[in-house]
Amino acid sequence: MIDLKTTGMAGLFVLTGAAPLLADSYSWTVVAGHPPITRGVSAISDHFVPEVTKRLEALGHTVQWTEAYAGAVADVNGVLEAVGDGIAEFGYVPHLFEGDKLPLEQISYVTPFGTDDLGKLMGVIDKLHDEIPEIDAGWAKNNQKVIAPVGIDTYHFVTKFPIETPEDIAGHKIGTAGLALNWLKGTGATPVAGALPSFYNAMSTGLYDGVLTFESVVAPYKFYEVAPYVTKINFGAQYASALTVNLDTWDSLPADVQAAIQEVADEYRDIAAESYRDGGQKSLAKAVEGGATINELSDEVRAAYAKKLPDIAGEWAKTLDAQGLPGTKTLETYMRLSKEAGINHVRAWGSM
Repeated sequence: MIDLKTTGMAGLFVLTGAAPLLADSYSWTVVAGHPPITRGVSAISDHFVPEVTKRLEALGHTVQWTEAYAGAVADVNGVLEAVGDGIAEFGYVPHLFEGDKLPLEQISYVTPFGTDDLGKLMGVIDKLHDEIPEIDAGWAKNNQKVIAPVGIDTYHFVTKFPIETPEDIAGHKIGTAGLALNWLKGTGATPVAGALPSFYNAMSTGLYDGVLTFESVVAPYKFYEVAPYVTKINFGAQYASALTVNLDTWDSLPADVQAAIQEVADEYRDIAAESYRDGGQKSLAKAVEGGATINELSDEVRAAYAKKLPDIAGEWAKTLDAQGLPGTKTLETYMRLSKEAGINHVRAWGSM
């Protein structure tokens, strides 16, 4: 005997395009070592999580999220492993701390003094990933996939002492992260490795005399309270992080769910970039209100600083070539794509 009620309902789903008969219920964790005052993290909570939930519900599915930020599950050095090992399905991976495991992703950090236009930079990064498949292969080796690259606004000095010329940093301990440490080579300053969550205490206790960091974090992290001198030198916007998904999780999802997640991730990428772009000026303005002093170095001083540095990009590329990775190819491709995008680096990295 035919069940007319069931048959009718099935027909209704087909005719109306309503939710599928077989719905899935997902339970996912997203982690970050940084707190939500970091704009790339806040955009996950404010946009990525609710929008993925909404769009999957439209497909007939449900999602339960656990949002674990500020190192609740993994600190800034542990997010890559947490996602790769399946402790979390999604993660905000600050790959600037993962130079050993993701060496090709460090490209912007070995080519400073480019652009402060984050939108242009991220366009170059997207094309670079397309032209250098070894970049994504590096992520796959860590059992994850980048669904959204995340850039940050331009870097400056934030110090406890005034800087009138670059020579003024000689003899001082300057904290920064990843390969940005190389930006202090030959300056007479002592580079000290650190991360955003530790910078304030490091400066307040005298471990650092200042930091190299990006504009939009100066006010949220209240760095100006312990280091009231902001010296704008414009090392350039940087490709520093990525929103990733565990590869086993991704491969288990049906195509329509993958498409919905990727669509939201693309939106998140743009929202995060816009937030960092807008946040820089607001951050510095608030820092001034809090007592900070801002000094901007001239283009001539900036160029002189860049040209005094060793060819950190060329050295990086040769090191990776020797490891069987396309270091020189990545560098040359990045510089070409940058030029095509209208980005002019102060010096031709890798050729001098």
